Amino acid sequence: MNYGKCWTAMSEGLAVAVVTMGLAASSFGADQETVLHTFTNGSDGSIPFSGLTIDTKGNLYGTTDTGGSPEFGDGTVFQLTPETSGGFSFQTIHAFSQAKGDGGNPAGSVVLDATGNIYGTTSNGGSAGCGIVYELSPTKGGTWKENILHNFQGNRDGCNSSGFVILDEAGNLFGATASGGGGVNNTFCNNGCGTVFELTKLANGKFSEKVIHRFAGENEDGRNPLGGLVFDKSGNLWGTTQVGGHSHSPTCGGADVCGTVFELTPNANGTWTENTLFSFSDNSTGFNPVTNLVIDDEGNLYGTTVNGGPSLEGLVFKLTPEGNGKVTESIVHDFGGACCTDGVHPFNGLTIDAAGNLYGTVQGGGGTTTLCTGGFVDTGCGIVYKLTPNASKARWEETILYAFFGESDGATPLDDHVAVDDKGNVFGSAAEGGDLNAGCPGHQPGGCGVVFEVKP
Repeated sequence: MNYGKCWTAMSEGLAVAVVTMGLAASSFGADQETVLHTFTNGSDGSIPFSGLTIDTKGNLYGTTDTGGSPEFGDGTVFQLTPETSGGFSFQTIHAFSQAKGDGGNPAGSVVLDATGNIYGTTSNGGSAGCGIVYELSPTKGGTWKENILHNFQGNRDGCNSSGFVILDEAGNLFGATASGGGGVNNTFCNNGCGTVFELTKLANGKFSEKVIHRFAGENEDGRNPLGGLVFDKSGNLWGTTQVGGHSHSPTCGGADVCGTVFELTPNANGTWTENTLFSFSDNSTGFNPVTNLVIDDEGNLYGTTVNGGPSLEGLVFKLTPEGNGKVTESIVHDFGGACCTDGVHPFNGLTIDAAGNLYGTVQGGGGTTTLCTGGFVDTGCGIVYKLTPNASKARWEETILYAFFGESDGATPLDDHVAVDDKGNVFGSAAEGGDLNAGCPGHQPGGCGVVFEVKP
């Protein structure tokens, strides 16, 4: 296998960045992929597309969109435990069942607190069919107990949460819903254009939910926050919306549908103030961010857009806060420069390590096979990549750590973030591939997905 590296020069523009592509380096990596689990569409679940979370012991946690129960199959939460002899053991720690009042179809990854409890959301199910926020707690017997912390009600507080939740130092939870919250109905909004919510931990261990922002779907406000949130050092919350903003650009397919980056600032009285800090505008900025942001030690934020960039196939961007509610965008990496060894249209988020390196997956590209497109061009079934900055963070080197073949190795990684351990090993999930006869119809190349590890 050949894994290429290339340098991208990042512009230092004011509001809109211009990208200069560097020369491709002549060196190649030799990273190795290991499949840690192949999903069977049985009790283990199927179609994992949320990404993985790693704890201090090296245990991995993730979710599947479907499967887990022969009767209902509304998704699972799973754990992979490292064995002393090598490899990992797999355990389904919860199977969702909407028919029993539980949530269904978890779309975001999970987060763990200091005592090992797991928190996450589902996009469907619950008392109103709009999803839930759940907690899974380990028991002495080795099983896990679910506690439904909140049932979303649609118009009132949001619906269809597809991102992960995050914890503050007090154990309060914060997240977003893609729709609901009350208000408009249109192409992108169903009984509202989404919300940001907080679940406050009470003295009795229960949680109280409140909406801290409702996206209006008009003016410069965003619509449809699909990813998770991130705190900065001052306690402000940052996130993205898929559409909305004030670009007024036809590039995105219509006015005000390019997407935004927003900030929520806490007030002394317990309320929050929302500001749209950046509106994506066209190919030069990228457009339609659908997942989380990550933040470095200097307060710079990084994310991906599905569309735009010089190659029109998505990019990785950087936002530098300038104070007074201003940010400057620069482009870290443009995907799709050469068909088709790089990724194309990243619906995937980022992970940042202590050294400031960025890691991610892209569900398409890699140039290895036609299996995922059925076409005549070797588009590929996705990649795992790393972006390494130089000392000034003005140039970034992309290393393609692995390109999927769409067979037993997996296909179509859709992680909102991968997990990276202190040795630089990358853990993630692929939504397809694995056992191509496992019985997950409707997908190319088939299969129910895998959990993988890529070693540097």
